[in-house]
Formats: sequence, C-alpha cells, structure tokens
Amino acid sequence: MKILLALLVFVSFGFAQSQPSESDVENQKKAKELDEKVVQMLEQIIADAPTLRLAHNRAVVYALAGDLYWKFDEKRAREIFRSCTGEILAANAEWERDNKNSDNPFGNLFTFSTLRIEVLPLVAKHDGDLALDMLLQTRPASLAEAIAKASGPNAKADDYSFSRDRQMVRMELDLEQRFALLAADTDPDKAIKLIKDSLARGISYNVLMLLQKLNRKDEKKAADLAGDVVGKVIDTDLTKKSEDLSAVIGFLQYSTRTNPAGSAPSKEFRFSDSQVKDLANKLVSTFLQPGISTSILIGMTRVMPTLEKIVPERIAMLKMRQADAVKNLPADYKRMQDSQRLWDPNTTPEDILAQLSKLNDMEKANAYSTLPSKISQIDDDARAKKLIAAIPDEKTRERASDMYESAKINKASREGKLEDARRLIGNIGQKKVQVERLVALAIVCQKRGGDNNVEAAQSLMKDAKSLVSEFPEDGDELTDLLEVVRGYAVIDPAEGFRLFEPIVDQINDVVQATAVLSKYDKRNMSFRKGELVLKVSSFQGDSVILFRCIPQMQMLGKADLEKMSHLSDRFIRPDSRIITKLYVAQGFLSDDKKVAAGENGSGSGVIIMND
Repeated sequence: MKILLALLVFVSFGFAQSQPSESDVENQKKAKELDEKVVQMLEQIIADAPTLRLAHNRAVVYALAGDLYWKFDEKRAREIFRSCTGEILAANAEWERDNKNSDNPFGNLFTFSTLRIEVLPLVAKHDGDLALDMLLQTRPASLAEAIAKASGPNAKADDYSFSRDRQMVRMELDLEQRFALLAADTDPDKAIKLIKDSLARGISYNVLMLLQKLNRKDEKKAADLAGDVVGKVIDTDLTKKSEDLSAVIGFLQYSTRTNPAGSAPSKEFRFSDSQVKDLANKLVSTFLQPGISTSILIGMTRVMPTLEKIVPERIAMLKMRQADAVKNLPADYKRMQDSQRLWDPNTTPEDILAQLSKLNDMEKANAYSTLPSKISQIDDDARAKKLIAAIPDEKTRERASDMYESAKINKASREGKLEDARRLIGNIGQKKVQVERLVALAIVCQKRGGDNNVEAAQSLMKDAKSLVSEFPEDGDELTDLLEVVRGYAVIDPAEGFRLFEPIVDQINDVVQATAVLSKYDKRNMSFRKGELVLKVSSFQGDSVILFRCIPQMQMLGKADLEKMSHLSDRFIRPDSRIITKLYVAQGFLSDDKKVAAGENGSGSGVIIMND
C-alpha cells in the first residue's frame, strides 16, 4: 500500500511538473494575441496598398508584407509575393514611359532594376525557386538584350571604365546566380541545369558554389561538369572581361587552399590536380600575351604566389613579363599603387601621417577618414595621444580623439567598469558622440539587470536627455533627440513615447513640404508624382526625415505594439503611414538584439556587452 501511495505521489508530482504554469499560459495567450494583431496590421496594409499611386511603392509594400507574413502562413505569403510580380512589371513600364521623353539629366541614374534588386532578395530568403522565377519574369527587354550582348561571341573587350549598362548587367547576373544557388540546395538536376546555363553565358565564380551543392548529392556528376567548366575556361579569352579573369583566379585559389589545422575533412568539391594545372597554365598564357593591361597586371600580382606552387617552371618568364609591364605603367597608376599601400591593414598611423604631404586632396581625404579608426585600435595611451596631436586637420583631430575615447569606453564597459566608462564620456568633445555613448552605456546597464544597474541606466539617460532639446530646430538636434528616444525605448518606453509623439507632427510637416518642393527640383529622387518613394530598408543618414526615425519606431513598437500602431495612424500621408506600419511590424517580429542595435539604420552608439 505504501509503495502504491508513493507511486501515486510521484506520478502526480511528475504530471504537475509537466503542466504549464499559470504565468506560462498567460504569456502564451499574450504572444498569440500579439501575433494576431500583427496579421491584422498586415492585412490592412495589403488592403491599403492599391491606394498608392506608384507601382514601385505597391511592389515594395507587397514584398515587405509577404516577407513578414511567411511566419504565419506560407501559402498566403506566396500569394502576396506573386502580387509583387505584377507591380514590378508595372513599375518597369512606368520607368520606361517616364524616362523615354524626359529631359531630366538625373532620371537615368535610377532604373527599374534597382527596385528588383531591393525586393526580390526578400522572396529569395524564403523560396529561391520563386525568386528566380520572378527575376526572369520581370527582367526588362532592354536588360535581357544587354546581357545577351555582353555574353555573346562579339562582346567587346572590357576597357574597365565605368558603364551604367555593364554595371546593371553585372548586378542582374549576380542576383540570378545568388537565387540559383538557393534554388539548387536540394535539387541536383536543377544545379546541373544552372551550371550549364551559367557556362553558356560566360565564367562565374558562383559555378564553383553550384558544383559544391551538386557534389554533396552526386560526386560523379560534379566531376563530369568540372571538366566542362575547365574546357570553357580554356576556350575563353580572359583578357576581354575582368569578371572572367577574376573568377578563374578564384577557382585556382580555392582549389589550392589548405584546410585549417584540426578541422574535420568535409565532402567538398575540388578540381582535380590535372584540372588545376590546366587552369594555372591558362592564366600564365593570358599574362604572357602582348599589350598587358593594368587590370591583367593586378590579377597577375594577386595570383602569383599560387602559380609558384603549381607551375614553378613558368614563374621566371612570368616575373620578367611582370617587371616589364610595371616599367610601362602610367605614372598616375604607379602613384596610385603607392597611395594604396596606405590602406593596407598592416599600415600604421605613423605611416599615413608621414605620407600626408605627398597626397592629393582626394587621397588626403581618404587618409583623414582612415586615421581615426586606426588610432582608436591602439592600446598605448601616450602613443595614441601623440598621434592625435600630430594630425594637421582640426576636425579629423577632434574626431580621432572622440573615437579613441569611445574605444576606451567600450573597453571599460566590457570589463564591467561602468563608473570608469561614465567618467570617460566626459572627455568626449562632441555633444552628439556624448549622447550616443551615454545612451549605449545606459542600455548596457539595463540589460545587466539588478537594482543598482537599473538605477544607473536611468541616471545615464537623464544625463543624455539634459544634452538634447525636446523640440529640435534642425536636423542635428533631431538626430540627438532620436538617440535619446532609442535609449528610452529600452529603459523607459513610456518616456520614449512621450518624447517621440511631438516628432510625428514634425515629420508630417517636413514630408509634406518636401513633397511640394520636389515638384520644382528634378534632382530630388525621394518623391515621384507627389508620392514618397518607399524603400525596403532605411538608414540613419537618410535624407528623408521619416526613414531616419524608423529604428526608434521599431524599438518603441517592440516595447508596445498597440501604442506604436496607433501612433503610426497619426501620419497624414498614406505613403508615410503604410511604410511606417510595415517597418513597425518588421521590428516587432525581428530579433531583440537586432532592434536594440538599430540594425535597420541606427546603432552608432552601441557598446558591446560582455556578461
């Protein structure tokens, strides 16, 4: 009887342990309700999309909505993506019609292809096949013609100068190959077809990735196709296109690399020894041709160490050719080579400072952009301060000092020396950077938890808020206030909402005024036909004030989706309201760390935690 009673108690205890607690049930209920709220938001946005004037904007809305819907209903998400296909085609037609007889000198800087480059990767991350189909369906005839011309037998030699058409062809083929790689993940036959299609157009490094995928499923078929790839290389004039030469160099370097010590052998594709030698000899023959170009010389220098291992018997002749080519280089190129050495990772700040007097204005500007970063990585305080003092340009000197102090703050924070970090913030000269550091440190304290850390976070935010104006009068003041909102979104969302609400009215005023002014400024590409041109992603320095505020709105939405959704309704213009709601839903569904770091555009003051 005692044994039976004990067994009953044990079973009852185990049953009780396996049941979700009341708080777990409540949390699951709240999570489900919030998911339902997101779905409702998405359905309302999809219903509102046809009210947008530009097909470009409708395509962006459907792409973002389909991406977010995938978590809840893949079938519905695919339907939304297919709606995007029709809008891309309509946007293509709009661009061609508007630019055909336009005298706008800036109109051709942006084309229909940029929309496809933005939205189709959202499809590809869920369904490579669908993205590839959409890419081919929406490819404009003019772009298809340019691709055929570039890969045809009569293609002109690559003169390596900038060409918009060549750039668009390159981006299009890169996109196609990226989607093809995703589509071929589980289908060997598709990988085979894609490899053959790619070879028909030319040589691409992505063929190697396809061979890797095929090799995991069928080693023999991969080996057979590798022979076709090498045959294509041997039959191709590598002096015509820089992409072909670069791909072959990539094949050779990949096939001769060694696995890291201690790594387990993996089933990966490699060209055979004889194929590697064929590739090496093809490159040597290319480099030995008369009239070597600058780009060929760059390729030769890049692959020389690899060739020395494979065809040592041909290196002496190759080095003689290289030396002759260097002698005949234009003086400007030699000077460019000398200046490029300054950007080598091993170049010290002292090296850069020593060369400043020899640099032209553009090179000097690059040097001034590089110096602060290099100095911020120095651990020796005396050396760093001496280097900063030696910088001739006052603004660069101030920026280098602030970056160096910021690096010290990061280090103190990682080591848990929060008081030291707080003290160091006072050494920063620029108010903007002070605000960023205070906010970042406050978020670190909040994340660590505990009464003392939470209290410290509140105190740090109070210091940051004292440095900004709650009613900004220019863009710089707005940026500082948004940084404070970012901190409060994590530490005290109610205060974050209080500070942000007045900004909504300013956004409405500025966006509407900019829309009117854009009618009289052909250089303004942020509006077309009076409508804000929507984007898949935003960034902190965006010229449109609405997009600059997205990270903060996402973080506030993470804290209180319902409240941020209602605040989004205060945007007067449909374009602003729809895209804001999409970004808010995106932020709510994304990883907490990405939102906290402002991955969609902010995060300039992020301090790395080390718990």
